[in-house]
Amino acid sequence: MEAEVVCLSELKVGAIINTSSGGCDLDSEEKMLAQLKSAEIVGAKIWCGEADQTARAFAEAARQKLEVLIVLGGDGTIRTAAEACAEKASYLIPLPGGTMNMLPRALYGDVSWEEALKNTLARPSVKALSGGRVADKRFFVAAIVGAPSLWVELREAIREGDFLDAIKKGTVAFQKMFETKVQYLISGEMTGEAEGLALICPLISEEMSDSEQALEAAVIDVDSAAEVIGLVTAAAFGKWRHNKNVFLTRTKRVGVESTKDIPARLDGERVNLGRSAQIEFVSKAVNVIVAGNN
Repeated sequence: MEAEVVCLSELKVGAIINTSSGGCDLDSEEKMLAQLKSAEIVGAKIWCGEADQTARAFAEAARQKLEVLIVLGGDGTIRTAAEACAEKASYLIPLPGGTMNMLPRALYGDVSWEEALKNTLARPSVKALSGGRVADKRFFVAAIVGAPSLWVELREAIREGDFLDAIKKGTVAFQKMFETKVQYLISGEMTGEAEGLALICPLISEEMSDSEQALEAAVIDVDSAAEVIGLVTAAAFGKWRHNKNVFLTRTKRVGVESTKDIPARLDGERVNLGRSAQIEFVSKAVNVIVAGNN
């Protein structure tokens, strides 16, 4: 989707910093204020605190009627901010302050929050994102549904070379892997059951452009722990699409159900979908601000 230039110094800007996320601390507030000042953004209100203070920060930010919300935190904090900005039709700048940082990585690359903010403030442009919705929850990068949602931390451990941690996380994932499969209905036509599904937004799809009006559904079906290791290792190094245990299609709607609660990750945040859920494509999900060349 086309990006449009925006002048941040003319807008009401605020920021929320979650110091419990692991990638930032109380000093981050001063660093952020210095960057905003350099960009001629004055009077910005910053809420900086631990996770138990973020709900109040979001409530206060909503009352301020901000036009731009900068959020530095983990995947859960950023997804909450994205939902809030979608509701208020305000702009979002999501900065990487957690472990996986799915949306910030997709928008700004694998850089520090300071670098991402510096680049964005230098050439701010609006980018409209599509996404997906599950009940009242939204996602903008990907939803991983079923047992594969338990493999995400395993994949990160493999990618980072921490194989002892991978074995520990893998043990839990393998124990739950074959307990219950997920039944799915894609586009009201395609039915089946599998270990799980991944619903991929146009933002990160290798096959779809940003303007594509659909989600990419990846049906994940494995028969053994060995196949899981192969798939997760491939995912860790960006080659999962070509794995024989993955079937890909495009859709605007997916239904899932199971005899047990279905675990999921929405943009990296763990959620429980209950025993059934409807997942839908959202064409205009949220407006983010990125560097002009993104």
